[in-house]
Amino acid sequence: MTRIRFHIGAHKTATTHLQMTLAGCRLAAGTRYVPLKRLRMTLTSPVRKRRPHLPWHRWHGGTWLFSDENIMGTTRAALQMYPAPANALRHFLDCELSLFLCVRSYDDFLASAYVEGLRRGPFEPFVAEMPTRRWPDIVRDLLSALPGVPIHVWKYEDYRDNSATIIRHYSGDAILGLGDPPREDPKTGFSGQAVVEMARFAGRLNWKAHVRKLATRFPIGAEYPRFFPWGVEEQGRLREMYAQDLTVIDRLVDLWQPAAP
Repeated sequence: MTRIRFHIGAHKTATTHLQMTLAGCRLAAGTRYVPLKRLRMTLTSPVRKRRPHLPWHRWHGGTWLFSDENIMGTTRAALQMYPAPANALRHFLDCELSLFLCVRSYDDFLASAYVEGLRRGPFEPFVAEMPTRRWPDIVRDLLSALPGVPIHVWKYEDYRDNSATIIRHYSGDAILGLGDPPREDPKTGFSGQAVVEMARFAGRLNWKAHVRKLATRFPIGAEYPRFFPWGVEEQGRLREMYAQDLTVIDRLVDLWQPAAP
Protein backbone atom coordinates (compact mmCIF):
# COMPACT_ATOMS: atom_id res chain seq x y z
CA MET A 1 0.00 0.00 0.00
CA THR A 2 1.12 3.55 -0.66
CA ARG A 3 2.31 5.35 2.47
CA ILE A 4 1.94 9.11 2.90
CA ARG A 5 3.70 11.04 5.63
CA PHE A 6 1.87 14.36 5.37
CA HIS A 7 3.22 17.48 7.01
CA ILE A 8 0.07 19.61 7.23
CA GLY A 9 1.51 22.82 8.67
CA ALA A 10 0.39 24.90 10.44
CA HIS A 11 1.05 28.21 8.70
CA LYS A 12 3.96 30.31 9.98
CA THR A 13 5.63 27.42 11.78
CA ALA A 14 8.80 27.18 9.64
CA THR A 15 7.04 25.24 6.89
CA THR A 16 9.11 26.98 4.19
CA HIS A 17 12.36 25.95 5.84
CA LEU A 18 11.21 22.34 6.17
CA GLN A 19 10.07 22.20 2.53
CA MET A 20 13.27 23.75 1.19
CA THR A 21 15.38 21.39 3.29
CA LEU A 22 13.49 18.37 1.99
CA ALA A 23 13.95 19.56 -1.58
CA GLY A 24 17.72 19.24 -1.12
CA CYS A 25 17.74 15.94 0.74
CA ARG A 26 19.01 12.59 -0.47
CA LEU A 27 16.33 10.04 0.42
CA ALA A 28 16.38 6.29 0.88
CA ALA A 29 15.10 4.12 -1.96
CA GLY A 30 11.32 3.89 -1.92
CA THR A 31 10.79 7.35 -0.37
CA ARG A 32 9.99 10.40 -2.51
CA TYR A 33 9.40 14.05 -1.75
CA VAL A 34 7.28 16.27 -4.03
CA PRO A 35 8.25 19.99 -4.02
CA LEU A 36 5.47 22.27 -2.83
CA LYS A 37 4.73 24.06 -6.11
CA ARG A 38 4.32 20.81 -8.02
CA LEU A 39 2.35 19.18 -5.19
CA ARG A 40 -0.14 22.06 -5.05
CA MET A 41 -0.57 22.31 -8.79
CA THR A 42 -1.10 18.61 -9.42
CA LEU A 43 -2.73 17.34 -6.25
CA THR A 44 -3.44 19.31 -3.09
CA SER A 45 -5.02 22.45 -4.55
CA PRO A 46 -7.43 20.46 -6.79
CA VAL A 47 -8.28 18.19 -3.85
CA ARG A 48 -8.85 21.14 -1.53
CA LYS A 49 -11.13 22.75 -4.11
CA ARG A 50 -12.95 19.42 -4.62
CA ARG A 51 -11.74 19.05 -8.19
CA PRO A 52 -9.19 16.25 -7.82
CA HIS A 53 -7.11 15.10 -10.79
CA LEU A 54 -6.17 11.49 -11.39
CA PRO A 55 -4.82 10.05 -8.12
CA TRP A 56 -1.23 9.70 -9.30
CA HIS A 57 0.08 9.44 -5.74
CA ARG A 58 -1.50 5.99 -5.37
CA TRP A 59 0.62 4.52 -8.15
CA HIS A 60 3.78 4.52 -6.01
CA GLY A 61 3.97 1.57 -3.63
CA GLY A 62 6.54 3.22 -1.40
CA THR A 63 6.43 6.31 0.79
CA TRP A 64 5.55 9.87 -0.21
CA LEU A 65 6.63 12.88 1.84
CA PHE A 66 4.02 15.60 1.31
CA SER A 67 4.11 19.05 2.92
CA ASP A 68 1.45 21.68 2.29
CA GLU A 69 0.21 24.01 5.03
CA ASN A 70 -2.82 24.95 2.92
CA ILE A 71 -4.26 21.44 3.14
CA MET A 72 -6.09 22.44 6.35
CA GLY A 73 -7.12 25.81 4.90
CA THR A 74 -5.63 29.17 3.98
CA THR A 75 -4.29 31.83 6.35
CA ARG A 76 -7.87 33.04 6.75
CA ALA A 77 -8.72 29.62 8.16
CA ALA A 78 -5.58 29.77 10.31
CA LEU A 79 -6.90 32.92 12.01
CA GLN A 80 -10.01 30.90 12.88
CA MET A 81 -7.81 28.01 14.05
CA TYR A 82 -8.76 25.81 11.08
CA PRO A 83 -12.48 25.11 11.56
CA ALA A 84 -12.48 22.17 9.10
CA PRO A 85 -8.93 20.73 9.13
CA ALA A 86 -9.75 17.26 7.76
CA ASN A 87 -11.92 18.11 4.74
CA ALA A 88 -9.22 17.61 2.10
CA LEU A 89 -7.24 15.01 4.04
CA ARG A 90 -10.09 12.48 3.73
CA HIS A 91 -9.02 12.09 0.09
CA PHE A 92 -5.90 10.23 1.28
CA LEU A 93 -7.55 7.72 3.60
CA ASP A 94 -7.18 4.83 1.14
CA CYS A 95 -3.41 5.14 1.69
CA GLU A 96 -1.44 4.46 4.86
CA LEU A 97 -1.62 8.01 6.12
CA SER A 98 0.33 9.68 8.94
CA LEU A 99 0.01 13.37 9.85
CA PHE A 100 2.63 15.78 11.15
CA LEU A 101 1.65 19.12 12.66
CA CYS A 102 3.69 21.97 14.13
CA VAL A 103 2.01 24.23 16.69
CA ARG A 104 3.05 27.66 17.91
CA SER A 105 2.23 29.94 20.82
CA TYR A 106 -1.05 31.73 20.12
CA ASP A 107 0.30 35.26 20.45
CA ASP A 108 2.96 34.76 17.77
CA PHE A 109 0.93 32.40 15.60
CA LEU A 110 -2.16 34.58 15.21
CA ALA A 111 -0.13 37.74 14.59
CA SER A 112 2.05 35.99 12.00
CA ALA A 113 -0.90 34.36 10.23
CA TYR A 114 -2.63 37.73 10.02
CA VAL A 115 0.43 39.37 8.49
CA GLU A 116 0.80 36.53 6.00
CA GLY A 117 -2.79 37.07 4.89
CA LEU A 118 -2.07 40.74 4.24
CA ARG A 119 0.27 39.78 1.40
CA ARG A 120 -2.71 38.73 -0.70
CA GLY A 121 -5.37 41.07 0.65
CA PRO A 122 -7.94 42.36 1.03
CA PHE A 123 -7.08 44.38 4.10
CA GLU A 124 -9.00 43.58 7.27
CA PRO A 125 -8.12 44.90 10.73
CA PHE A 126 -6.73 42.44 13.25
CA VAL A 127 -9.21 41.40 15.95
CA ALA A 128 -7.23 41.00 19.17
CA GLU A 129 -9.48 38.53 20.98
CA MET A 130 -8.65 35.41 22.96
CA PRO A 131 -9.12 32.37 20.69
CA THR A 132 -12.15 30.27 21.49
CA ARG A 133 -10.88 27.46 19.27
CA ARG A 134 -7.44 26.10 20.10
CA TRP A 135 -4.82 23.53 19.06
CA PRO A 136 -6.41 20.61 20.97
CA ASP A 137 -9.68 21.29 19.11
CA ILE A 138 -7.85 20.88 15.80
CA VAL A 139 -6.21 17.67 16.97
CA ARG A 140 -9.52 16.26 18.19
CA ASP A 141 -11.21 17.11 14.88
CA LEU A 142 -8.47 15.29 12.98
CA LEU A 143 -8.70 12.26 15.26
CA SER A 144 -12.48 12.14 14.87
CA ALA A 145 -12.57 12.60 11.08
CA LEU A 146 -9.56 10.39 10.32
CA PRO A 147 -9.88 7.42 12.70
CA GLY A 148 -6.75 5.34 13.07
CA VAL A 149 -4.47 7.92 11.44
CA PRO A 150 -1.39 8.58 13.61
CA ILE A 151 -0.78 12.25 14.41
CA HIS A 152 2.63 13.58 15.38
CA VAL A 153 3.10 17.10 16.75
CA TRP A 154 6.11 19.27 17.49
CA LYS A 155 6.47 22.82 18.76
CA TYR A 156 7.65 25.70 16.60
CA GLU A 157 9.66 26.88 19.59
CA ASP A 158 11.72 23.67 19.42
CA TYR A 159 12.24 23.69 15.66
CA ARG A 160 15.13 26.15 15.25
CA ASP A 161 17.53 24.21 17.47
CA ASN A 162 16.29 20.78 16.41
CA SER A 163 15.31 21.17 12.75
CA ALA A 164 17.49 18.34 11.42
CA THR A 165 16.24 15.90 14.06
CA ILE A 166 12.60 16.90 13.52
CA ILE A 167 12.86 16.60 9.73
CA ARG A 168 14.41 13.14 10.07
CA HIS A 169 11.61 12.20 12.48
CA TYR A 170 9.02 13.37 9.95
CA SER A 171 10.70 11.43 7.11
CA GLY A 172 10.68 8.17 9.04
CA ASP A 173 14.50 8.25 9.11
CA ALA A 174 14.54 8.03 5.31
CA ILE A 175 17.01 10.91 4.92
CA LEU A 176 20.46 9.74 3.87
CA GLY A 177 21.84 13.26 3.49
CA LEU A 178 20.41 16.67 4.36
CA GLY A 179 22.34 18.60 1.71
CA ASP A 180 23.23 22.27 1.99
CA PRO A 181 21.15 24.55 4.26
CA PRO A 182 18.38 26.44 2.43
CA ARG A 183 19.76 29.60 0.81
CA GLU A 184 16.49 31.52 0.54
CA ASP A 185 15.38 33.33 3.66
CA PRO A 186 11.78 32.67 4.70
CA LYS A 187 9.40 35.57 4.27
CA THR A 188 9.68 38.27 6.89
CA GLY A 189 6.71 39.98 8.46
CA PHE A 190 5.67 43.64 8.47
CA SER A 191 6.28 46.42 10.91
CA GLY A 192 3.34 47.73 12.90
CA GLN A 193 3.56 51.04 11.05
CA ALA A 194 3.41 49.29 7.67
CA VAL A 195 0.20 47.56 8.76
CA VAL A 196 -1.27 50.89 9.90
CA GLU A 197 -0.46 52.41 6.50
CA MET A 198 -2.03 49.43 4.69
CA ALA A 199 -5.43 50.41 6.04
CA ARG A 200 -5.27 53.51 3.83
CA PHE A 201 -5.01 51.35 0.71
CA ALA A 202 -7.90 48.99 1.51
CA GLY A 203 -9.94 48.17 -1.57
CA ARG A 204 -7.48 49.64 -4.06
CA LEU A 205 -6.14 47.87 -7.12
CA ASN A 206 -2.58 46.50 -7.26
CA TRP A 207 -2.74 45.53 -3.60
CA LYS A 208 0.45 43.44 -3.69
CA ALA A 209 2.41 46.35 -5.15
CA HIS A 210 1.22 48.65 -2.34
CA VAL A 211 2.19 46.04 0.25
CA ARG A 212 5.71 45.70 -1.15
CA LYS A 213 6.21 49.47 -1.16
CA LEU A 214 4.99 49.87 2.41
CA ALA A 215 7.20 47.02 3.62
CA THR A 216 10.19 48.79 2.08
CA ARG A 217 9.20 52.23 3.34
CA PHE A 218 8.57 51.05 6.93
CA PRO A 219 11.03 48.16 7.42
CA ILE A 220 11.13 46.18 10.64
CA GLY A 221 13.76 47.63 12.94
CA ALA A 222 14.36 49.88 15.91
CA GLU A 223 12.33 52.71 14.37
CA TYR A 224 9.46 50.48 13.21
CA PRO A 225 8.96 47.45 15.49
CA ARG A 226 7.44 44.26 14.15
CA PHE A 227 3.64 44.10 14.11
CA PHE A 228 2.47 42.67 17.43
CA PRO A 229 -1.11 43.41 18.49
CA TRP A 230 -1.08 42.06 22.06
CA GLY A 231 -0.49 43.85 25.32
CA VAL A 232 1.66 42.36 28.06
CA GLU A 233 -1.31 40.94 29.99
CA GLU A 234 -2.89 39.46 26.86
CA GLN A 235 0.38 37.92 25.80
CA GLY A 236 0.79 36.30 29.20
CA ARG A 237 -2.71 34.81 29.05
CA LEU A 238 -2.13 33.46 25.54
CA ARG A 239 1.13 31.82 26.50
CA GLU A 240 -0.44 30.28 29.58
CA MET A 241 -3.22 28.86 27.39
CA TYR A 242 -0.59 27.44 25.04
CA ALA A 243 1.29 25.72 27.88
CA GLN A 244 -1.94 24.17 29.15
CA ASP A 245 -2.90 23.02 25.66
CA LEU A 246 0.45 21.33 25.07
CA THR A 247 -0.26 19.15 28.09
CA VAL A 248 -3.62 18.19 26.55
CA ILE A 249 -2.06 17.47 23.15
CA ASP A 250 0.55 15.24 24.79
CA ARG A 251 -2.28 13.09 26.14
CA LEU A 252 -4.05 12.90 22.77
CA VAL A 253 -1.24 12.22 20.28
CA ASP A 254 2.53 11.89 19.93
CA LEU A 255 4.16 15.18 20.99
CA TRP A 256 7.83 15.28 20.00
CA GLN A 257 10.11 16.61 22.73
CA PRO A 258 13.83 17.45 22.56
CA ALA A 259 16.11 14.95 24.23
CA ALA A 260 17.21 15.94 27.70
CA PRO A 261 20.75 17.39 27.78
